[in-house]
Amino acid sequence: MNNINTPEKETASSIDTIDHQQARLFYLITQYSLHPCIHIAERVVQQLTNLCRHPNIELLPAQHYIYCQSINYWRSRLVKDESERSKNKLH
Repeated sequence: MNNINTPEKETASSIDTIDHQQARLFYLITQYSLHPCIHIAERVVQQLTNLCRHPNIELLPAQHYIYCQSINYWRSRLVKDESERSKNKLH
């Protein structure tokens, strides 16, 4: 038996499942709660956008609605974080 150690490649579909994307979103929100910063908030907005554009999101209408509404909250969070950052630089 020939045992060649080659890493198994994950397919795009296994990497980008809604479950994986939701897990990434929860991780990012947790990170933001521990260390609020604009960079993490930007990643949260991007992850929410990815979820709203996922080809299978229409199968989950409640989640789709919440994610789309959450994008607005997180975008406003970005504006607030940026304005606070600018204030701190002026003083």
